[in-house]
Amino acid sequence: MKNIRLLSSFLFTIIHAQTIEVNGILVDGESQTPLAGVNITSGETGTISDLSGTFQLNMDEGSEITFSFIGYSTITTNAKPNMTVLMQPTVLQGDEVNVSATRAVAGITPVSFSNLTADEIKTRNTAQDVPMILGSEPGVWAYSESGNGTGYSYVSIRGFDQSRIGVMIDGVPLNDNESHQVYWVDHGDLLADASDVQIQRGIGNSLYGTSAFGGSINVNTQITSDQREIGVSYGSGDWNTNKTRVRYRSGKDLGEDLSMTIRASQINSDGYRENHTSKQNGMFFGLEHRGQRFTNQFRALIGYENTQLLWDGIYMTDINDRNKRRAGHKAYTDDFLQQIYSVNTKGRIRDNLYFRNVSYLVLGKGYYEVAKSGQDFYSYNLDINNEYTDSQEQNMSTDLLRRKWIDNNYFGVVPTITWNNNELRADVGGEIRFYTGDHYGEVSQFSNANLSAHFVDKWHRYYRYVGKKNSITAFAHFVWQPEGQPFMLMADFQNQRHKWTLDQETIGHAAGHQLNADWNFFNPRMGMLWEISDSMHVFVNWGKAQKEPADNQIIAADDMWSKPVMAAAEVITDLEWGIDFTFGKGRARFNGYHIKYLNEQLKNIDVEQEGEYDYYSADSTDHMGFEWEAGFTFNKKWSASANGALVMNYFSDGKSLPNIPSTLFNLSMNYRPMKNTLLFLHWRRVGHMYVDKANTDPAGMIDPYGLWNLGAQYQWNGLEVMVKVNNIFNKLYETYGYGYEWDGYHAYFWPGAPRNSFINISYTF
Repeated sequence: MKNIRLLSSFLFTIIHAQTIEVNGILVDGESQTPLAGVNITSGETGTISDLSGTFQLNMDEGSEITFSFIGYSTITTNAKPNMTVLMQPTVLQGDEVNVSATRAVAGITPVSFSNLTADEIKTRNTAQDVPMILGSEPGVWAYSESGNGTGYSYVSIRGFDQSRIGVMIDGVPLNDNESHQVYWVDHGDLLADASDVQIQRGIGNSLYGTSAFGGSINVNTQITSDQREIGVSYGSGDWNTNKTRVRYRSGKDLGEDLSMTIRASQINSDGYRENHTSKQNGMFFGLEHRGQRFTNQFRALIGYENTQLLWDGIYMTDINDRNKRRAGHKAYTDDFLQQIYSVNTKGRIRDNLYFRNVSYLVLGKGYYEVAKSGQDFYSYNLDINNEYTDSQEQNMSTDLLRRKWIDNNYFGVVPTITWNNNELRADVGGEIRFYTGDHYGEVSQFSNANLSAHFVDKWHRYYRYVGKKNSITAFAHFVWQPEGQPFMLMADFQNQRHKWTLDQETIGHAAGHQLNADWNFFNPRMGMLWEISDSMHVFVNWGKAQKEPADNQIIAADDMWSKPVMAAAEVITDLEWGIDFTFGKGRARFNGYHIKYLNEQLKNIDVEQEGEYDYYSADSTDHMGFEWEAGFTFNKKWSASANGALVMNYFSDGKSLPNIPSTLFNLSMNYRPMKNTLLFLHWRRVGHMYVDKANTDPAGMIDPYGLWNLGAQYQWNGLEVMVKVNNIFNKLYETYGYGYEWDGYHAYFWPGAPRNSFINISYTF
């Protein structure tokens, strides 16, 4: 009887087993963006998530369901009728170990960082330069000269300007070897091919190369695609702003092992400020071959820009006038062509031993041009027959057109060997880089009759100097995680050596300086990460970094009166800690830092020389702060994210460093009323900042402000339409400034754009 009862119960359970419909959404645990193509299985049934990250699966009640996706940890859990699943990025094993060598991963890497996914880039990428797209990440501040984000734009992390941020695209360093600056304007639509962007705050690790100091920005571009894609895109916005793009991705056209991408873009804008027009052309070509043991990628990134720019800000009494704040005369034209060629190789030599390498060649040439009036002969070496005294030359004047040229090229290799076992991973490698920069200035179109008759349409070269820098970096990076233990230790050692020379030609009054310097830096870093639970980690790290001075901090070689000065290296010591954790429908991260900065080189706008800065040194400064970010996916329709930063950057006398916001806050809300439609709202609040080192209050202070942006995105088959309205409440605000004392206090500000809109239509065949 007992066996009969058990059999009856079993048959009853089978007969009456309930099948439930499971609906859910798969979300990236870092960015809170939907994940398409995730494999979802339960027993013998399965499906994949669609483009909006949603899925539907019929299965037995009480069964387990598994979610798996390359690059993410596999999740197995009990099924529920409605599910929101956060997929956590992870370091891939095997051949894919090369992918994550320079990439931070939550719960694994003891650094402060944030990721920007391709989907996030798509909703932010209108016609603006890269800094404006990155400006909503924790601790990141961005602004532009034109006011609407086109042309020359700038980014800072924790108050470190972009000359102190290591910027790479697919492992190729973009920082200028002489000024350390990054000229985003050279490559319009740079993020069109980005698969993701990672921003590391603080020193990070040595695998980011020699330019990393106050932070790192690493752009990874995509070559492969599952299917053939032929796409066209056109966007238009205020102030005659427009963007055109065409792209081809091969899919399987070239076979299973070969992929190709070709993209061309053009961006034009008159800019919010008058005489701030810009034209940017960009081309990307990528070819990837996947062999049995090694993958090789060739990329060519070619960018051209022609930009009309001002250097002066708007005077403090005019900045709140809606008409006067746009005013500006024609200042100078910037014209530059840059070509970046690279080969990325990665693969496995044998079990537990991997190799990767980046070889690159960067070629650039261009000028900036300005019409000058009342210029003396002495400054431009115009005494061509050597018939006047110095005093006479200084009292003779002419109008002229001036061009300052730069022809700069650099190439290098970054090889790395990686060995790992169950407990220890070691990355050992280096970088070798060779740079040459040829600088010269030319003048023409003289108002002086004698000069005009002598030169006619020819150009007169009045200065030339050649700078060279050879850099060698060696590094060793170790990660040790004892088996079965909840912690890991990181140690990082880097040695940099820079050999610099400058050769100034003795044209006219030039002194003919022959300068050279050697810098040798040892930069240690170490950190620890503790896994408190599967969903919570804490970390702490300490590091030291040093940076050689920029060339123009040593000498202004195009200035007849310039004399070289002894410029010391900049040094920072960085202590950081943080905690990150995930929970049912979201994740959060919080970190603090204290950076001691020795010999910080600061700058102010040079009001007498457009395109130039006045540099001054601070013996010791402190960069301190707290940063946080959180993201929530409430259901298939609603998600939200927020981040903030408290920035406390001070001189030794307690005054704030100029042009650094005291606080930053971002709030984003996404709503999907239907599968193919996304509505998004973004609020950004920027705290007050001073424009001078004296912290002149209130004339030298930029008031805090908040901006609301609203957008919508619709997809139907291959058609995609995006509409975005920035600054919907039409607020007036300023983004940058400078001030000085001269017969009273004077402050000038760069204005931000009022309400403006952009619409983009694209179609993929």
